[in-house]
Amino acid sequence: MTTISWQPRLIVAGLLLALTYLWLQSASPELERRNRLQTTLRIIELRDAEILRDILLARAGLLANYDALTKAGQELLRLSQSLQAELKPANGNAGNRMGNLAEQLTAIVQNSLVQIEYLKSDIALLRNSVMSFETIGNTLRANAVPGDTLKLGNLWRLMFSFMDSPKPELAEEIQLELDRLAELASLSDDYRVLIAHGRLIIEESPKVDALLRQIIDQPIVSRVDDLQQALRQDSDSEEQQAEVYRLSLYLVAVVLLAYLLYQFALLRANTLDLRRAHANLQQETNERLQAESWLRESEARLRAITDSAQEAIISTDIQGNIVSWNQGAQLMFGYKTDQILGQPLRHLLANPSQAVLEQIDQEQALKQRLSPNSPMLETKAITREQRVFPVELSLSHWTRGTERYLTAIIRDISARKHLEQVARQQELQLIQANKMTALGTLVSGVAHEINNPNQLILFNSGLLAGIWSDALEILEDHYQANGEFSLGGLPYSEMRDSAAVLIHDVKDGAKRIERIVAELKNYARPQSGEAQVCFAINEVVERAVRLLKHLIAQKTLHFSVDSTEDLPLLHGNPQQVEQVLVNLLINALEALSGPQKAVSIATKLVADGRHVCVEVRDQGIGIAAEHIQQLCDPFFTTKQANGGTGLGLAISASLLRAQGGRLSFSSEPGQGTCASIIFSEHSIPVMEAHHAL
Repeated sequence: MTTISWQPRLIVAGLLLALTYLWLQSASPELERRNRLQTTLRIIELRDAEILRDILLARAGLLANYDALTKAGQELLRLSQSLQAELKPANGNAGNRMGNLAEQLTAIVQNSLVQIEYLKSDIALLRNSVMSFETIGNTLRANAVPGDTLKLGNLWRLMFSFMDSPKPELAEEIQLELDRLAELASLSDDYRVLIAHGRLIIEESPKVDALLRQIIDQPIVSRVDDLQQALRQDSDSEEQQAEVYRLSLYLVAVVLLAYLLYQFALLRANTLDLRRAHANLQQETNERLQAESWLRESEARLRAITDSAQEAIISTDIQGNIVSWNQGAQLMFGYKTDQILGQPLRHLLANPSQAVLEQIDQEQALKQRLSPNSPMLETKAITREQRVFPVELSLSHWTRGTERYLTAIIRDISARKHLEQVARQQELQLIQANKMTALGTLVSGVAHEINNPNQLILFNSGLLAGIWSDALEILEDHYQANGEFSLGGLPYSEMRDSAAVLIHDVKDGAKRIERIVAELKNYARPQSGEAQVCFAINEVVERAVRLLKHLIAQKTLHFSVDSTEDLPLLHGNPQQVEQVLVNLLINALEALSGPQKAVSIATKLVADGRHVCVEVRDQGIGIAAEHIQQLCDPFFTTKQANGGTGLGLAISASLLRAQGGRLSFSSEPGQGTCASIIFSEHSIPVMEAHHAL
């Protein structure tokens, strides 16, 4: 039986433990993180250089499109934000300094990207004016009389000198030339357009150059240098501490190495064979793993292309007949592969534009090849069920042997178009909110000016009532003793009963002014989107009617309000509902052909008992049947000749949808219109809870 000696094992174990501890303490702290940060900083410098290069090319007119500039800017912002996120939890003075520098770098990058967006817009505007100036100028020079040709030639020379070197003195000379042209009374429209573009060029060029200098002067590189220096300083301080552990590590390693050499001297020959065998096995394993990895990647790419494509990918032969049809095309158009093969590609397009047809013809004839950055074409497609929807279409051709084919990639953009419409409607709501804010400011000022004298009237009317009450006894005694006398030009016997009524009327009128001003301020006050409260719809109707009392009296002699009592409370924003009611009442009053026509407003509970309804009816001119479904569309109006914008009903419908309500219309031309506001049953639990209390 072999005796096992534990002493060498214990010695090796002890040395290994000491070696491990010293190795952990001596390792460069967060070496991987430091390398990653340094790499990120270098990439930021590179992306900043690329952006500066692209904006200089764009200013010189040598950049075909801004895609590369946009991508580089987005990448620069992403890198700076990731750098800030990684340095944010750092500890110590050096860590806090690096975090602050990273935050400053992100802010500088964001500011630079905003300025770049302004620069792109200004360059596009300047480029458009230069092209227009050049095109119109060539036309005018070709058709001008000799005297005008000389003036245009001088203007042309000055303009090109200015575009080459935008000096102020050249701008002044160009401005003088343009002013001289503008003074001619017989100028054609082309001359006026030329003058307008010329003035725009000399105005925008200095702005573009100034903005370009601001972008170039952004201290991105200096902040990157500061971060690199701070990173080096932090690493150096930690490296000094690690040096002590490295020295101890070295000594322990030497002892361990000497002991291991002593213990394993007899195994040296076998170790060499084992290493050789292990190396061969490792190489074989790596080669097999690499081959398996390549195979998996190839299979994944093929599977992603064939199974995950959301777009319709359709190929046709040179005659335009479909020869291949992917799963995305089947889902988009509803045709199975055996139903569509051999059919013309044009059958899938609903009234394609001339540009789409020309590009299909060019690709089929192989007259030109689409560039990699060619724009997508937008058109309409039609499904098997005859549903028409918007799509983006890109075309390219390819060959297989001697056969030539055309491939079309079609993307359904219905959702994007819907989002664009929603975004536009939200923008309109913001415009309306800004108008209401301005109106609120104006109303508050006017209300202040009205309330001050009105409060004086209220105060003095009460004082006058007390004075009259005290004086009445004295006047009555005088009347009984001396008979009738005049008071304010009227007999005392008549004024005795009328004076108190007059004072009361004055006070009542002042209170009415105070109430109207308060309601007007409340209507015009800016509202928060979260102002959700319980309210009675009848009270909202009363406030809307009071606000429009003067307009109602002007427009109709027959106005009525029919309010159903004991309606459940609603939950939402009462002032937005009041805004909708005011809009509907104004529309009803403006639709009347004369004061003999009637307008009515009624509140009621729908027959199912789960919905509250407000109806505004008028005996106006009515609305055509084909326009009913378009009333709530943005910019649709039947009153364009009278200044209608088509925004009121669109915003009203949006406000109601936000509170769970809806707006519907019914109309007969020549008979009148009924607008109905229906609050859906999501408010019912709030109503029932309120009644239970």
